[in-house]
Amino acid sequence: MFKTHQKIIGRFAATNPNNTKDIFTFVFSTIQQRFYTVPQVYNGLKFEGLESRFAWGSKSAGMEYVAANKKELHKVIFGKDIPLNEKLLRVAEVPGLGLCKAGFVLQLCIGEAGCLDVHNLKRFGLSPSTFKMGKVSNETRLKKAGLYLKVLEDVGGCEYLWDSWCELIADLYPKKYKDAEDVSRCHVNYMM
Repeated sequence: MFKTHQKIIGRFAATNPNNTKDIFTFVFSTIQQRFYTVPQVYNGLKFEGLESRFAWGSKSAGMEYVAANKKELHKVIFGKDIPLNEKLLRVAEVPGLGLCKAGFVLQLCIGEAGCLDVHNLKRFGLSPSTFKMGKVSNETRLKKAGLYLKVLEDVGGCEYLWDSWCELIADLYPKKYKDAEDVSRCHVNYMM
């Protein structure tokens, strides 16, 4: 699942900053949403922008930020000489994202890191506050990013996280998805 679908999304994202911006829009579409509602939210955000009824809260600020900084974000995400923890921290600076959703951006774009969303935090017995950044020093930010990446590695890594999350969602919503492969494929279908 991951090996097939992430590659399609990653190639799309790498093509240009506008496509990378679409990845961010997709990630914003997943915030506080059931996965099967994401196509409607994504299309609203992508085609209506800040006028969309889905552009509420920090999503608006995040979308504006990404639009203004898409070239720099694209360079950071796809930069060969930038360590993963620095990429994670830079993407986490986008308003409304934080470490978990920044990890999702990197998972989609480059097949690294991953998303410890509410489902995964619960599955792995982790407190949501563990990865909250708030107003902390750069040293603490680096430690939290390192801890985040270590936890991802400890739970099985990026591919395992993707594939097992798809299984979880397929099990939670059997009327919406026929199996985990279907959930994984939807990451591509919802976006493209």
